Amino acid sequence: MTKRSPAFPLSVLALAIVAIVAGIKLVLRVPGVPYNVSSLFLDDANVAAVVFFALTVLWIGAGAALVAFVVTNSRRPYAVLPLALVAAALVSKVLVSRGVTYESLDDILGTNNLFDLVTRQGVWGDWWRSAFLRLGADVVDFLERRVRYCALYSIPLVAITAALLPRALRKRRPGMSAASLTATIAVAAIWLWLCEAIVLRWAATDNLTELIAVPVFLLVVFALVGVNAELLQYAGSVRGGVIASAGSALGVVAAWYALNAGLDQHVQKYSAAYSATQFLLGPDRRHELPQVSLFVRWVVVYAGAVGVIAVGVWIAERLTASVRATSPSGRGSAAPGSP
Repeated sequence: MTKRSPAFPLSVLALAIVAIVAGIKLVLRVPGVPYNVSSLFLDDANVAAVVFFALTVLWIGAGAALVAFVVTNSRRPYAVLPLALVAAALVSKVLVSRGVTYESLDDILGTNNLFDLVTRQGVWGDWWRSAFLRLGADVVDFLERRVRYCALYSIPLVAITAALLPRALRKRRPGMSAASLTATIAVAAIWLWLCEAIVLRWAATDNLTELIAVPVFLLVVFALVGVNAELLQYAGSVRGGVIASAGSALGVVAAWYALNAGLDQHVQKYSAAYSATQFLLGPDRRHELPQVSLFVRWVVVYAGAVGVIAVGVWIAERLTASVRATSPSGRGSAAPGSP
């Protein structure tokens, strides 16, 4: 089995799935695990549901790596970027729907309300009201659900993809022109603005919006996770390992401060007052943990996210390299993901 063979990254994928499933099963047995985690999975967290969840989290890194690859190998990256983001988000939607409960997704995405807003309240005018009535509620709800998911998923996806782009650009021959790069950055910024509007300003639930104070700081968190996962791609050498270790230590602390700056620290709901950080990392709304305990939990979450994303990036890049190496036009070419 060579490192250019698809069997090698596929074996790593299988091992990663086993490790993630075992880790989740272990975490669910820990006393005081947050209830929004314990109630997350389908069918009482049976093996099949947790496997699909493992594929979902691995796809975060793999999808970002494939988006970076497609964008940097396109003649019109600014046009390809939105299509690649939507494709990656829809794959994630298929996977996550088979791993977590609909109630958990509803807590984040909200209920479908666009059909009623347009047909009963006429928020978009008569033409759209007639169009929605012709399409029917089922079709509109189906599309709305996926648009909301794509918008939510695109925000971390853009940040992580941006962290992978510098290395992907260095592998591209010929290099991307300054005009194409500028246009691609502009498209990414507009895409993020639209996604933020759908997720926050046009949200169908307050379960997410009530927790967020300054969205840009959360984007910083995702970017730091992406940069950290990218640094781990170089950890095979001594110098790369030292840089990755130092970057991880700095990243987890910087991400902690960015997380707290981005989340609302004074949430009032159902006569309970708590911080969004406490809600996400603590056992529940009423049992407050000290900051040190929250930070320790954050270190675990951060390390797990960075590790899983890094593995997903590695697998996607090696599979892409093996496919290119075995294709008639790709034999002898360098692996796009190799540092």
